[in-house]
Amino acid sequence: MGDREYHRMLQQFQGDILPSDHTACRTVRRVGERLRMASRTFAESNPTARLSTAPHTFTVVRSEQANAFVLPNNHVFVLTGLFRYVKNEDELVAVLGHEMAHNLARHAGEKISGNLVLGMLGRLLYFLDGSGVLSLFFSQFGALFHELPNSREAECEADHIG
Repeated sequence: MGDREYHRMLQQFQGDILPSDHTACRTVRRVGERLRMASRTFAESNPTARLSTAPHTFTVVRSEQANAFVLPNNHVFVLTGLFRYVKNEDELVAVLGHEMAHNLARHAGEKISGNLVLGMLGRLLYFLDGSGVLSLFFSQFGALFHELPNSREAECEADHIG
């Protein structure tokens, strides 16, 4: 799943991906490698953490948007707008550490599992009430009482780990 999305993102950002010898790319790679080693140490000492064996990729994309994200299987993306706010490597460590912590905690997998269950329940409700009213109500209920609290919990957990 992560590899497929990674290749999709490479196509989407085609033409805006900075070359690997660019200063920003070297910085992100250097910081990312430090975090990769720290992640390994954390995972070895924390039984709930799951470290993917996939190699890390670090991609820097020219963009006005300030963002960084990590896809499953350790694909790290940094959008250059982030460098307007991140002034040194320590600040970049804080941002990337948070993002990479989502992979350690398997937040993407948790979200997919939760969505599968909610989707099955929604289909069952649609089967029971062909008008779709119950299904619509349930989808709103699911977003409010399942997705939002879990999203906040995942962000807090990533802050703690990262």
